[in-house]
Amino acid sequence: MKLFFYIVYPMFFFAMGCGIYIAFKNADGLVDSNYYENSRDYFQSKALEAKLGIAVSRPDTLKLGDNVIRVNATSHGKPFEDGALSLFIGNLSSTRYDSTMFMQKLSPGIYQASASIPFKGVWFARVDLRQQQKLITSKKWFFDVK
Repeated sequence: MKLFFYIVYPMFFFAMGCGIYIAFKNADGLVDSNYYENSRDYFQSKALEAKLGIAVSRPDTLKLGDNVIRVNATSHGKPFEDGALSLFIGNLSSTRYDSTMFMQKLSPGIYQASASIPFKGVWFARVDLRQQQKLITSKKWFFDVK
């Protein structure tokens, strides 16, 4: 029985050491370095969003190739007019095709931008609404492009 423990303990500690080494070498940065500042800014923007009654509609489904993306932005049910919207499109598996563009105002509360989706996969879309250079809201959606 002692022989069994003499073999198992070193194997256990070796496996633990390998696990710690691999975890250290492959750290993916999930912990934010300035968490408190970012969370404070997040909650301030969410409070301002609620106060202004901001709503941004979800874009239509993305497809392979060129897409025209339209969103509707409202404030207390009325078209939102005094702000700038930007659109970020990115693929979850690669940052190579990430792009950010400003959305053009078509009519009061309706904004549009064009984006190209070069291949299938899961794509991420984010619309940021800014007013006087301050982020008011940021809405995010995932699309499965087939």
